[in-house]
Formats: sequence, structure tokens, C-alpha cells
Amino acid sequence: MSDFALTGLYHIQKYGTIHKFSDRRALRVASPIFHHTLQPNGQQTEQKWGHLSSSLYTNSLGFKDQGIRNIPFASSSYRFLFIGDSFTEGVGYPYEKTFVGLIDSTLEESHIDVLNAAVSSYSPIIYFKKVEYLLETVGLDFDHLIVFLDISDIEDEVKRYDLQDGRVVGLMSQSSKVKDFVYEYTGLMKNLWTLSRNVQKVMFPTHEDLRSEEERRYGINQGKSLWTVDEKAFDEYGRDGLEKAQQHMDLLYQLLHRHQKEMTIAVYPWPDQIVRNDLDSRQVIFWQEWADQHSVRFFNFFPLFISTKESPLDVLSQNFIDGDVHWNKKGHKIIAKELLKKMRATFPSILNREIRLSE
Repeated sequence: MSDFALTGLYHIQKYGTIHKFSDRRALRVASPIFHHTLQPNGQQTEQKWGHLSSSLYTNSLGFKDQGIRNIPFASSSYRFLFIGDSFTEGVGYPYEKTFVGLIDSTLEESHIDVLNAAVSSYSPIIYFKKVEYLLETVGLDFDHLIVFLDISDIEDEVKRYDLQDGRVVGLMSQSSKVKDFVYEYTGLMKNLWTLSRNVQKVMFPTHEDLRSEEERRYGINQGKSLWTVDEKAFDEYGRDGLEKAQQHMDLLYQLLHRHQKEMTIAVYPWPDQIVRNDLDSRQVIFWQEWADQHSVRFFNFFPLFISTKESPLDVLSQNFIDGDVHWNKKGHKIIAKELLKKMRATFPSILNREIRLSE
């Protein structure tokens, strides 16, 4: 108890609050329906992501945006709604530097609305429940949903979330909750826990413990992304994860069909798919087939980063955050340019003139 009290006093002096990690979740709040979201009309001038720091603004719907602003539920303009996880949210960068923000600023002059409902750690179970909430509770109107399906969605569907009584609930173990509390609110207990973990790493190393410095630098050999290239990982969670993801995407499709909304799905590789030249990936094949069966559009961004012209490590160095699996500014711009190209070809009646991404 004294450890908690003394650590709390230290945190108040250093951070201005007892909560050591309050800056990480300042605008990140729980949702009783779809697990977590962003606080509406919020502003965080400095949001840290590794060595990066950027501002975060949310609009009246709790979507990442260029600034605090009111979003009308209905619009006379054609409206695209994006949803995905941390890649689509654009962690590490302000909205205007993310691929959705770049698309938004480019289409704005054509009076086309772009909204981004993505939040870090989402997966198909949340894509479905959040869009259902937006359509049937909030009354948000949009014309076309673009879902960016992430490699990590498959593990999340199995190990992270479940649907209970119509709500998305987390599957975090009790020990993980205790660990999070210890690391945020204690000093001595945290040191003891860390010492115990270091001993465990030596005696019983996990997959994460065995990753080399080079693998950490380039964001490769990640347990949650190996299911497309490793049979053991596919058997462990990949097969079940795809089944659950398909079930929730089916529900999302049915929801949109009832509301007469159109849909596009998109896939892209993680560093592990890039270094293993996983061009015809399970991720690509599975969702291409799903899109064909449901007559929805399919955008494949794997070829953008898997090429015989450049070495995989060069691709990662140029387009991904150092030591991370997410795109850097250049990576976001590459996605935005290719996405705009695909959108022009797919929606000629909407994007009925030549539109170029701002340099």
C-alpha cells in the first residue's frame, strides 16, 4: 500500500496525475457497445508513439480528424467512411499526414466527404459493431464503406475479443490486468515484476524474447503476423481467426446491404509478408475470394511493397517507422496515391475528373 501511495505522489509531481500513462490514452475511451473508441471533440497536442510525437484531434463523432469540428449526420455530398485499425487510424502522425487525411484533403475540393472511423486495435468484430452503431443508433449517413483489413485482425478475433449479449468484450487475462496496474501505479512491485520477467526470459524464453535486434529494428518475425507464412501459427490461431473474421465481415456485409450502402475491402502486408515475398498471401487469396462471393470491390496493396526491384529491407527502411510495423510518412503517401488511383478507376461517376494527390 505504501508503494502505491509513494509512487502516486511521485507521479503527481512528475506527470501532474497519478496515472503514469494518462497521455497514451487521453482521448481513448471505453465503449459499452464496441469495446473502445476515441473521445468526441478532443484535442491532444502531443500524442507519443515510440519515438514519434504528433497532435491528435477528434471530431464530434469521435473520429480522428484535422481538427475539432461538427460532423452532420447527413450530407448532400458523396461520403466515404473508412474503418480499420492502427494503420488506418495512422498512429504516430497527425491526420493530415495519414493516407486517409491525404485522401480527404485531395477530395475536399471536389466536395466529397471523407470520414475515418478507424481506431488502433480494431478488428472485424468491431468493424461490424461500430458501423452498426453508427448506422442504427447515431443515424450517420454515408454512401460507401472502405474497410482496411489488417494482418493482426486474425489473431485479435481469436485472442482479444468476443461478442457477448450484442457487445464486444475484451479477453484480457486477469494476470495481464494485474501487470498493467503494477507497471502504471507501483515502483517497488514493478521492479520485482520486471526482475521476475527477466529471469523467465532466460529460463523460458517466448517467441518475442528470441527475436534478434535486426528483427526488432525492421518489425519482422512478429507472432501475430506469421499466420500467412508459418503453418504452426496458422494452426494455432490463423484458421480459427479467419473463420471468425469471415463471420463478422458477413454480418457487416448484411448490415450494409439492408441499409443500401456500398462496400470495398482492402488488404496490405506487414513487414513479415514483405521479407518473405508473400505476394500471393493467404490474406490476399482469402479476402479476394470473399469479395468475389459478395460482389464487393477488392483493393490489394501487397504489390506496392513486395517487389523484385528492391530488397525487402530497403522497402522497410524507406516506408515503415523504424522498429515498428506501421507506415512512415512516405508509406502513407504511397498508399494514398495508389488508393486514389484505384478510386478513380472504380468510381468514375463520382470522381469524374482527374484528381491528383497534393505533393
